[in-house]
Amino acid sequence: MTGIEIEVKRTGFPVKIGEIELWFDSSLENLRRFLNVKEIAQDKLKEAQEKAKHIHFPDDLETVDEEAVDQALDVNKEFIAAQYDIIFGDGHFKEIYKKYPDMMALEDSLEAVGVAIAERIESQETVRAEKVEAKKKEYLNKKAKKK
Repeated sequence: MTGIEIEVKRTGFPVKIGEIELWFDSSLENLRRFLNVKEIAQDKLKEAQEKAKHIHFPDDLETVDEEAVDQALDVNKEFIAAQYDIIFGDGHFKEIYKKYPDMMALEDSLEAVGVAIAERIESQETVRAEKVEAKKKEYLNKKAKKK
């Protein structure tokens, strides 16, 4: 005897960053995280800043310690990484950075990613609302016919 198989179609869509294709989970459960990405990332930034409190930049830029600059860049990298990982899931920033080790480019791309995803979410919400409205009408029509 064979069992019943029900296919579950994940809610979301692919997002291509350069040559890397990722999946954005647009389920209602994940949208809350996406909408709060800045707040969550700010919390991670605070953690990174706590780690970097000992960084001291001298007033004379000619005597800037390379290690201090690297540490400051690491704080920014952690902040950008946190945003990518919040949007696409933990570990995805490493995958992107391995292919594109350019923090300025990835930071610039992050804004474009956010805007494109937000537009797609709005489109999906319109479709969801239409489906709900259609089901509502169908139910009301069935109910009216029974009377």
